[in-house]
Amino acid sequence: PNRQLLHFVDTAVERIGKPIAGEGSPIVEGGVAARLQNLSERYSGIILAKGVKELDTRLLEKLVRTQFQRTRVYTLESFYETHWRYVPLEAIDPVWPLQTGFQLAQISPYYYLKRLCDIAFASAALAICAPLMAIVALIVRVGSGRPVLFSQSRVGRENSIFTIHKFRTMVSRDGPNLDDIYTREGDPRITRVGRWLRKLRLDELPQFWNVLKGDMSLIGPRAEWDKCVECYEKKIPFYHFRHLVKPGITGWAQVNYPYGESDADAIEKLKYDLYYIRHYSLKLDAMIALKTVHVMLFSKGR
Repeated sequence: PNRQLLHFVDTAVERIGKPIAGEGSPIVEGGVAARLQNLSERYSGIILAKGVKELDTRLLEKLVRTQFQRTRVYTLESFYETHWRYVPLEAIDPVWPLQTGFQLAQISPYYYLKRLCDIAFASAALAICAPLMAIVALIVRVGSGRPVLFSQSRVGRENSIFTIHKFRTMVSRDGPNLDDIYTREGDPRITRVGRWLRKLRLDELPQFWNVLKGDMSLIGPRAEWDKCVECYEKKIPFYHFRHLVKPGITGWAQVNYPYGESDADAIEKLKYDLYYIRHYSLKLDAMIALKTVHVMLFSKGR
């Protein structure tokens, strides 16, 4: 909000005078090196759509000097991370995780602290919520029969396969659209009891057992069905990067983007998952925990 892109410049002569993205879009201007000083005086930020390695040395030197004056110079990735808190797929490459700053390794102190928090919180949650879980199990049994639990293969860290457990909220065997991998608004497969369990997030309670076992974490990318992952990895570049960390009951994508029901939604949520992986930290996990409470209190479940 309150930001406007006013100029597009390009070092390639053949691009000068052409629209950015078809008729009606802004025109590319040339002479970027010569105009850089003028642009830095007029605008508060410069965004590099090209990779830094693609720019010539003279232009890079000018950009460095500009960065230490009053105009911020962003790479495309850093601009999106700073202002929208996600990572665009166009800004990364196969060696993206090799950048400095990642805290994903098992030698990282936060890796052990996070696991300790997972064990402590999951143990407490299972003990405290045991009576509630018994009541929910009874409601599911009376309302829609057996089985009470829904179990499914999901993909975890380093592409490991584990079985996730939830209270069943959908028809168990026969019903419409059983082959649809997405749960949609008003989905006829969701039972009447299941609709309320989803709204209150009570169907997620058995996942604390997965957290205690170490299959999942409290916070991380959503644990996806292995059938979905197989499809996504064929269609979406860098989708496998989200398996560099354990999946979570809640996560950065879950609290920032609506429930996905299409391949396009999966791409958008991946951008937030990549941001989480890049900024994996206690501070970000604490922020996600607070936003999760807000979502549970004020948002719809599905």
